[in-house]
Amino acid sequence: MRVFVLAVLAAWLGFGFSTASAEVTHPPLEAYGDLPSIRYMDISPDGSKVAYVQRHEGADYVALFDTVTKERTYLLNIDEVETRGVFFADSENIIIRASDTKFVPGYRGEFLYSGAYGYNLKTKKLKFLLRGTDNIYPAQGGLGKIVGHDDESGYIFMPAWMGDRYSDPNYSLLRVNMKTGKGRRFKSGNGDTIDWFVDTDGTVLAREDYNNQYDAYKIYTYINGNRELVYEAESPRIPFSLIGVKPDRSGLIIMDDTDSETGFNELYEMDFSGNITSANLERDDADIQGVYTDGNRFMVGVRYSGAVPAYKFFDSEVDAAVAEVVARFPNAAIHVDSWSDDWTKILYRFYASDTPGSFVLQDRTTGALTLIADTRDNIPPDALGQAVAVSYVARDGLKIPAIVTWPAGVDLASANNLPLIVMPHGGPASYSGVGFHWRAQYFANRGYLVLQPNFRGSTGYGNEFEELGHGEWGLKMQDDVTDGVNMLVKEGLADPDRVCIVGASYGGYSALAGGAYTPDLYKCVVAIAPVTDLRRMLSDERWDLGKNHWVLDYWHEVIGDPQAEREKLDAISPANAAENFTAPVLLIHGKDDLVVPIKQSRIMEDALKRAGKSVTFLELEGEDHWMSDGDTRIEALGAMASFVDQHIGAEAE
Repeated sequence: MRVFVLAVLAAWLGFGFSTASAEVTHPPLEAYGDLPSIRYMDISPDGSKVAYVQRHEGADYVALFDTVTKERTYLLNIDEVETRGVFFADSENIIIRASDTKFVPGYRGEFLYSGAYGYNLKTKKLKFLLRGTDNIYPAQGGLGKIVGHDDESGYIFMPAWMGDRYSDPNYSLLRVNMKTGKGRRFKSGNGDTIDWFVDTDGTVLAREDYNNQYDAYKIYTYINGNRELVYEAESPRIPFSLIGVKPDRSGLIIMDDTDSETGFNELYEMDFSGNITSANLERDDADIQGVYTDGNRFMVGVRYSGAVPAYKFFDSEVDAAVAEVVARFPNAAIHVDSWSDDWTKILYRFYASDTPGSFVLQDRTTGALTLIADTRDNIPPDALGQAVAVSYVARDGLKIPAIVTWPAGVDLASANNLPLIVMPHGGPASYSGVGFHWRAQYFANRGYLVLQPNFRGSTGYGNEFEELGHGEWGLKMQDDVTDGVNMLVKEGLADPDRVCIVGASYGGYSALAGGAYTPDLYKCVVAIAPVTDLRRMLSDERWDLGKNHWVLDYWHEVIGDPQAEREKLDAISPANAAENFTAPVLLIHGKDDLVVPIKQSRIMEDALKRAGKSVTFLELEGEDHWMSDGDTRIEALGAMASFVDQHIGAEAE
């Protein structure tokens, strides 16, 4: 039997999946393309309630689940806002974070304007937080961030830019009354301030500053009543991530990946004198993917990277409780989402072979696990393609991790010559893991094999693996994608005459790079919100952010310097290689995309048309970079499905 098939089969059986052919349900396209019917779950500090967003009768509502009575209540219609999250400020107040793309008269360009609403469960009143607050700067994104909560008064702390349009604003800390929604300046920052940390009694613990022009990074503390500089460094970029407070309040938690002896990123502790020591939480086989903190950002545990996540919590009993749940469901990717203050109740999100996503509540006092809701109850277990973590070897010998999603109901042991869709992820500083990927699962349900390669440059596999992608856009990073396709073809799993590449954001760039630089490999190309002209992208970033911004320095390292490497950037920009394309191209882009502006797709469309190539362009009205709207996601998936089916599906046979 083929070597790769043996490896996949071993992984498959290890996850407890069946290899036999089975009857498959084919849910409508809308079941995959629409937003999950339930999302953004959070448990109240006292553990009595769970808040979430639910699609109900065609509209989004904030809903409530009573953990004692199991009753469900629809609280508030929020369909008019783009919801970005729902969580408890305390057991009586729910925060709803929302955003919108706006043009502010007198200021350059559009802004992704975000804000937060507070909803009181007793009074049933909704307040837009910071409305009516004096001296809020008019043109700013990022409003709605909450950095702390005063347990005694019930006030919350929110940073915001303060000042008028005629002066330089400062990023200050506001104390916000949840009853009125109004805030008052609590501590003043300056134009360099980027973050604040606050104790549960309202004491300001730390302030973080960074000056782009002078490469000056500083951390201040206020624990003795006065501002004191405790750490400073000269760096062209923010030198590390300041992400939380030590559980004993004796210092801060930072993440740094530049000096790791293990090759994976590490956490460090910084005391309030500026001394840095290791937190001793690193592993030699995984990155620290995330840090768990409470409402005041006191650290309680960490999540490690991998095809499925792993955890370490500081409280040994909590750590054991989470480990017990993970052990009981070895075939699932289990995410810890939230918890009550006393940790007697823990809310999980499950992804497994029999669910596209489920929220499960653990009651540690009784040992019970309660299913609260499925995220997509219109997709039954038999409709799911099984996702398996595998790896293959690139042409230069580098091991490339990947996720292979098998067509639903297909017998792995005897399958061959399947139509293949390769889906490179976005970022590129991210990675694909086991979970519900709506585009991958739709196509797997329709009979396609799906490959999601974690090419060099992906995170989660150590610093060296990520840095191997620096300067390799369209080059070795693209070779890794190509090598994954060739491996599946060589093993007889994929039909070489039926391969398409589909990607979003960086994945959209990779899809176009595949069509431009390996034109014989693909029969169709789908690029969603792609970067197509790298020098234009970097020029726009400089215009938007300013020439001294650290983000530009990052992109110059990851992609290339547009001054010193002009020819290279032009050579790896798909818009400059339109003549090479033989496969038809579908471009999809949201008109409100502020991450990769829609003009990047328009540049590509124009180049392909001038070259006489086949190109279709779908512009999504009111859509952003992340495809946050259910209706336009359905529209986009419908266009993708028709396009792919036409070229490598049943319609092409």
